[in-house]
Amino acid sequence: MTRVLLIEGDPARRDRFALALRKARFELRSAADAEGGLRLLPEAHPDVLVVGAMSTGMDLREACAAARSAGSGRALSVIALLPESAQTARAVREAILDGADDALPFDCDPADLVEAIRARERRTPAAGPTLSEDVPSFAAMESAAQAMPRPLWIVSLEIEDADAVASVEGFEALRELSELWRGRIRALIPEQAAFFPAGRSTATVFLPGSTPEPRALLAALGGTGQPVVRVGGRELRLRSSIGVLQVGDGERLPPIEIALARSRHALAVARLGPQPRLHVHSAGDAERTLREVHLATLLQHALERGDFRLVYQPIVSIASGETIAAEALIRWNLPTTGESIPATRLLAIAEDAGLLAEIGSWALREACRQCAAWSRAGVDLPVSVNVAPSQFRRGDLEDEVRLALSEAAIPGRLLTLELQEGLLERDGEAMLPQLEGIRVAGARIAIDDFGTGIAGVGLLHRYPVDELKVDRTVVARLPGSAEDRATLESALRHARGRGIACTAEGVEQPAQWAFLAERGWHAAQGWLVAHPLGGNDIPGFVQRDPAVRAAAASAQGA
Repeated sequence: MTRVLLIEGDPARRDRFALALRKARFELRSAADAEGGLRLLPEAHPDVLVVGAMSTGMDLREACAAARSAGSGRALSVIALLPESAQTARAVREAILDGADDALPFDCDPADLVEAIRARERRTPAAGPTLSEDVPSFAAMESAAQAMPRPLWIVSLEIEDADAVASVEGFEALRELSELWRGRIRALIPEQAAFFPAGRSTATVFLPGSTPEPRALLAALGGTGQPVVRVGGRELRLRSSIGVLQVGDGERLPPIEIALARSRHALAVARLGPQPRLHVHSAGDAERTLREVHLATLLQHALERGDFRLVYQPIVSIASGETIAAEALIRWNLPTTGESIPATRLLAIAEDAGLLAEIGSWALREACRQCAAWSRAGVDLPVSVNVAPSQFRRGDLEDEVRLALSEAAIPGRLLTLELQEGLLERDGEAMLPQLEGIRVAGARIAIDDFGTGIAGVGLLHRYPVDELKVDRTVVARLPGSAEDRATLESALRHARGRGIACTAEGVEQPAQWAFLAERGWHAAQGWLVAHPLGGNDIPGFVQRDPAVRAAAASAQGA
């Protein structure tokens, strides 16, 4: 898959180009300026660098030279997107002289950029180191499989973290790791097994029915009990993701191409799961995957046509019942059946399809637009928007926030970005500059789903946080055990000490409301307060008597 790094300072143009590049199945990273792009180069390893408006003092010649220098000898093609003021043949020639391999006009269609990259693929021979023994022929593999006693296990294996090792330690380290990995496989499998290494980090093994304790062997191949090895100055544990197709006694072996496809599909499923990453193919796997692919295609069309919508769940003060904010939640109905797709499933499919960042960008702009409409209706109500990890990984979220606020003409104080606790645990240090920039833009930061991770209140002291939102799974247990109450009271104490507001999500029972009110919690949201509402219904909800609302919430179910 061709890797593309896109540098474009205009968020709208960047989103338009990014959507087309992802739709064309390129592996894409993007940055808002040349400096951000250069920081991404060591980890992105792009084959093609697309340079548009760079929003810095660095010119095209400097950007090309710096990119090729940072590429550590990797073949890199540069495509320049010319500025609006430079649309002549002379401008194209100057871009080529400055180091670009190709140049496109400012108003080019994203399809033109896709075709330019495809053209470079056709002209550029495959480059880079290869490790390997040749990929075995289907005929050799089918012959080996047919000769084995049943049951037969067709096992596809892949070294975990191979790309990380190559990007940090280099391909020689990956070659060394691959040799150790292959040696380990050969040492573990029985003599009657067949081993087919292929490429730098993948292999196929056929295990015959005579294999003793095959499931224990599969666990060992995955990493259970494997020793730590030293590669490139680092200690690593040899771990594999594993996909298995089992051919039972008396069962006819499918054509080897199909058998291998099923085994490798099981490997793809295993990659997405927790450790140990092992999945055994079942009859419904392929059908489920095709359904997900179909849904991903429909999501792509929905994004292009603007078929998503946002609803808003009111957040109210526990003390007064006053509506103090609303959280934007995405909704989408299948165009074929009208079925409403649950938000968690929608977002999971979007993430797997590489669409989550674009959908998140749309939601951010749409929520700000709705917030501006409320202000024009006399309701100055802040809106909260969930942010996906992929939006942070692109490196330009601060620019997106500033653009959304500017387009909607609302102040930053009316926007809160909600980040999952787990995201801050994993990537908080890398995200810190963006978080600080978002705060400078005036927007607020909330930790969402608090209580589902392990970092706890420590996050409040390490990162710029304005609000703490306790996850609905924690709230559902209230009043809960003494341990639950102690955890929440500790969170409340630390948050108050730092001036951080505390909101409880998923409040559905009067007993939960009473518990929170007694302990001085700031706000609540959930079905006890209100179901999510359409954007046009929020002003009417806000204008209801808050004292009546608070009394009703306390009294329900009494």
